[in-house]
Amino acid sequence: MKQLFIFFTTYALAVSSGFSVEPISQKIVRNTSNQIDQYLASHLQKQQLKANPIIADATYVRRTYINITGRIPTAKEARLFIEDTAQEKRQSLIDSLIRSNGYRSRMFNFWADLLRVKTNLDKHGLGWHIWIQNAVDQNMPYDDFVNAMLSSKGIVTDNPAVGYYLRDRDMLLDNVSNTAQVFLGTQIGCAQCHDHPFDDWTQKQYYELAAFTGNTTYKNEAAGHLIRNLVKYSLDKDGVLKQQAAGKNKKKQRKLNGAGKKYYKDYSSLFKDHRKIAVSEDPDVSLRLPKDYPYNDGKPGDILIPKTIFGESIPDNIPLDQRRQAFADWVTSDKNPLFTKVIVNRLWAEVFGRGIVDPLDDWSDTMRISHPELIDYLCVVMQSLDYDTEQFMRILYHTRLFESKVSEEEPKMGGHYDFRGPMLRRMSAEEVYDSFLTLEFGNQDNIKNKALAYRWSNYVHSVKKLYNLSMPQLIKLDQVTDDMQESFYTAKSEATKLRIQARQAEAEGNNELANKLTKEAKKKIYDSKKSQREGKSMMAANIMQKQMRTKARPFMRASEQGSPSKPGAFLRQFGASDRMTPDASNSLASTPQALTLLNSREVAKLTDGKGELSTSLRQAKSPGQRLDTLFLSIYACLPSEKERQALEPLTANPTTLTTLARAMVSSKRFLFVE
Repeated sequence: MKQLFIFFTTYALAVSSGFSVEPISQKIVRNTSNQIDQYLASHLQKQQLKANPIIADATYVRRTYINITGRIPTAKEARLFIEDTAQEKRQSLIDSLIRSNGYRSRMFNFWADLLRVKTNLDKHGLGWHIWIQNAVDQNMPYDDFVNAMLSSKGIVTDNPAVGYYLRDRDMLLDNVSNTAQVFLGTQIGCAQCHDHPFDDWTQKQYYELAAFTGNTTYKNEAAGHLIRNLVKYSLDKDGVLKQQAAGKNKKKQRKLNGAGKKYYKDYSSLFKDHRKIAVSEDPDVSLRLPKDYPYNDGKPGDILIPKTIFGESIPDNIPLDQRRQAFADWVTSDKNPLFTKVIVNRLWAEVFGRGIVDPLDDWSDTMRISHPELIDYLCVVMQSLDYDTEQFMRILYHTRLFESKVSEEEPKMGGHYDFRGPMLRRMSAEEVYDSFLTLEFGNQDNIKNKALAYRWSNYVHSVKKLYNLSMPQLIKLDQVTDDMQESFYTAKSEATKLRIQARQAEAEGNNELANKLTKEAKKKIYDSKKSQREGKSMMAANIMQKQMRTKARPFMRASEQGSPSKPGAFLRQFGASDRMTPDASNSLASTPQALTLLNSREVAKLTDGKGELSTSLRQAKSPGQRLDTLFLSIYACLPSEKERQALEPLTANPTTLTTLARAMVSSKRFLFVE
């Protein structure tokens, strides 16, 4: 233990000092993993229980690929592992996969689901998506990751982490609830409206916590400053400023002021979308108790001083512009009693299917923890690693527990789980989707959706270029946009008149004229939109913001697509989150899922198309080889003798081969992680 402590301390110092360090050694990993297993063994001994046996290589390789990379192994990857005779091949597999793009793809899905990322939510959604991807790719320490979001401010093009606050724009109190739930595992949402009925949180405490971010505003000072300068420039150009300076007539003064307001309204339309892309502090705003506040510990409308709800207190005299930074520092402090515990418990649940504390986000002082020594030890490991989640996950994957046979019994509601083995679970929607992708196209872990990064880069470029235009250029740009807008509204009005005439013609029985008028109306709108697109493309080379559609090509992994996916899409059919609440995905079975497995494009292409599995089946020289290909590709194992006798005849012709493949990918054996 002393050796481990010395190593972890040195490692953390190196990382925090900015030095490039190699991943921790295999010896340190194994010693730490063994310590975790010893805590579990001690618990099982007290409960007079035995750990589940170690699983076979075929089961292990499939479980490891799904858990670490979020997809099944290819037939080649499965065969190479099964046939490998090296003694340390399991450890080597973990260490190679934990550094792979597959792991990064899988972890992005984890964070995007937990943080409710919506790629297509205004302009900031895509920027936040890209920022989180980069944070995962660079293995940003967890405490820095969270602190960067909670303390973020500025324009999204300069600091995409502000997407965390813009995600809940104008919903400050909801954002506070989500922050407490996600990062501190504490459900305080009820206290937003009244004292919490089950915990000790009061409504005033809730508002005092929210006061740390209570003066958050979404004004874009850069845009506001530019608009005011434009107004001043235009008034000066018109000679109005000189008249104002010399004018003493109040009526004339009001007229001149009206000209300024007219200019301000006109130029504001040029920056209307820019009011949604910034976060800052307003020194004139403070959070107050609601007008209907019913309790005796405060009066309605009282201004609140920020206070923490547990752990270390924060001084009352923190300047207004430093409150969110103080809040971020308090949340992410290693002295915060819940910050580290909550993340190690979440990551434990990601690896083993269930948290040591369950549910994951409902911690309280009265809860009973079945493995308190283990939780404390995991916190020491995480803090010693300087919150390096990649290395922390690596340690968990190296445990004997991860190699153990799954426990098939569902724990009782509110009961503890003894961790004799991981939980039997069904693949997530993203894992199912990415596994079908693997069957059709092979390993797609290194394929990136460059369109997302390009659109974001293009938007950043257009915003910065807009802010650097000269006053005459901005005025010309405003005139062009006004003309295009007026042209569009004119076309829309004319199209409406044509539709009215079409309905009249249809009522009179003249269907031919009705169809003609309807087509003309559609053409009016189409031509107007086309003209707008052409006009925007001609305006000063990408000055204007471009449409950012994030539909990915079909062979991209789920992490490379815009989120959330549309209702009815494959991912949503299998329980992908709608990103309305934290960690809202599910793995419940449904009738639409069964129909999707029978009829969807993803399944049809497996054996009928030109993909990886189809090609391998065509290249197989015998029914036995075709069956081996199916089993290795879908189940990551070779068929047993009994399965070979029963199923090999079905591979003799294309029709029964297709039926067998469909049955295999629809089976529990494929959909569940054993």
